[in-house]
Amino acid sequence: MKRTSIFLKSWVLLTFLTVTIMTLMYIGHAIISVNSIEDTYNKLLQEKITAYKDTIMTDPEDYLAQVGMVQSLDPELSYYIKIGGQSRFVVQKPDLQGQSELLLENILANDEILDAIDSNMDDFSRITVEDEENNPLLLMVFVHTFELQGQAGMLVISYELDEFQAYELNAKSITLLLLTVYLMGTIIYYQYLIRNVAEPLEVMTDIAFKYSRNDFSKRITFESYDEISGLGTAMNKLGKTLQATTLMNREERELLNHLFDSLPAGILYFDQNFHLKLVNGPGQEFLDFWRRVDPDAEAKTIPHQFKEMVQHAFKTTAGSEADLSWSQRHYNVKVTPVIQTDLQKTAGVLIVLQDVTNERQLDIIRGDFITNVSHDLRTPLQMIQGYSEAIIDNIAESNDEKIEMAQIILDETTEMNKMVNNLLDLSRMQAGYIELNRQTADLATFFNHLAGRFENSFKEAAIEFSYELADGIKTYPFDEEKMNQVFYNLIDNAVRYSAEIGTRRQKFIHITVRLEDMLDKVVFEISDNGIGIQAESLPFIFERFYKNDKSRTYSKQKGTGIGLSIVKTIVEAHDGEMEVHSEPGVGTTFLARFPFRTG
Repeated sequence: MKRTSIFLKSWVLLTFLTVTIMTLMYIGHAIISVNSIEDTYNKLLQEKITAYKDTIMTDPEDYLAQVGMVQSLDPELSYYIKIGGQSRFVVQKPDLQGQSELLLENILANDEILDAIDSNMDDFSRITVEDEENNPLLLMVFVHTFELQGQAGMLVISYELDEFQAYELNAKSITLLLLTVYLMGTIIYYQYLIRNVAEPLEVMTDIAFKYSRNDFSKRITFESYDEISGLGTAMNKLGKTLQATTLMNREERELLNHLFDSLPAGILYFDQNFHLKLVNGPGQEFLDFWRRVDPDAEAKTIPHQFKEMVQHAFKTTAGSEADLSWSQRHYNVKVTPVIQTDLQKTAGVLIVLQDVTNERQLDIIRGDFITNVSHDLRTPLQMIQGYSEAIIDNIAESNDEKIEMAQIILDETTEMNKMVNNLLDLSRMQAGYIELNRQTADLATFFNHLAGRFENSFKEAAIEFSYELADGIKTYPFDEEKMNQVFYNLIDNAVRYSAEIGTRRQKFIHITVRLEDMLDKVVFEISDNGIGIQAESLPFIFERFYKNDKSRTYSKQKGTGIGLSIVKTIVEAHDGEMEVHSEPGVGTTFLARFPFRTG
């Protein structure tokens, strides 16, 4: 469809109207010019009539008595002459000769003519009279009074102006016609603007309001293609874009809400009245926890520690940070004011909560590790130093004593070397440097070898060791060297944390290998009836350097606290998982679950 221009149409209409107005102005100017010409003509006509008057007045009696005297006068000229009691009215124009009496009566009855006669002065008047058919006649009338031989005389000369009358009528008609055309043009232009501008704009305004309410169901249609329709097309595209943007913003809001709730840190947003306006999942968990542990929580909106920090933020527009604790749980709390830049005021306060309980526990564990390692190294080093000096100073007199001292030195250095190797192994494993040499191992042989390594320890602690293999689980593919390290650490811990002699009828360490059909897992279960593990320590026992008994109540509980970390790392490298159950004073059970493999 060919595009048309509404402005071109408007320009054409405006041009037409302008031309019309200029035409009217021209006609007005022409009328003024005609009036000027008419004035000039009237002057000339008056001079002509005055000349006729002079001619008649040379011998008025002849003009009163003789008909032939008027043949030299213009056909448009009529005159009425009266001397004493005699009068005569001469009409030159044939069309008016039959109604001369009526014409004369109308002339002499005209007020202007009567005034001129009464004034006894020469006077020119432009009057309109009617003929017998009531048609208007425009006349130039000259009135002259005189006295002849003692008798009063009067001469009235009229000249018909029918051409001027017709011209004036035509000019008025043309002016009225042009004015009518102009008015009709303005009406047409108004209707055009209503149909092509106002109504489409009203439709687009209504649709724009719908867009503002996220209602994109309406579209604009046009029959023609011009600037207004172009605007409508742009609005249609805008509607589609807004619809797509609204959908995308909704998806982004949902994504942001999901991310907001997925943040590990708790987020709380309070307004100036301490009303909670926004909270994510971890933040709600904190509030639930705080309401459980604080007996006065029902009477408070937020913890009083928060309220003080929020008030400070509103007063100073400055953030703050603090470490707060509730019921053995530790939180890092950051308070940040949300400032409206345009209004330069604080709209609310954002609180970010980070649960640092684990980090605090790890800091404690690291500190304990340094203490443990220092303690575990200092004792053997002192013994090594003491026995070395004894050998050097020949305190040991016999070879047997020297051999005994050297054996002690060797045992202590072996223990320290083992500790260092464990530390290095754990560092390599947790850094990802762990290679598995999977081979099918005979489990009975594997556990018998382990029992042989702990034979003396079992005897000293009066512990009965046993294992049980379920039917069909006689072998399992794993890295035998590393799995030997796993079970060595578990059995070693069971021995170290076994109950005191006399507190149990029979102390035991029992290993069971079974199949969980539902999960298709092979479970290695190591149980004992030792002193058990405290409930608060269970979540941390697989952490590096963590030790269950920090008070070293039991002298036999040596170690750096990395054995179970090594166990968990090796088990997970075999695609397994660790689980522990314990009850203080009853015993402990470790479970290592591995995927079922036949070989």
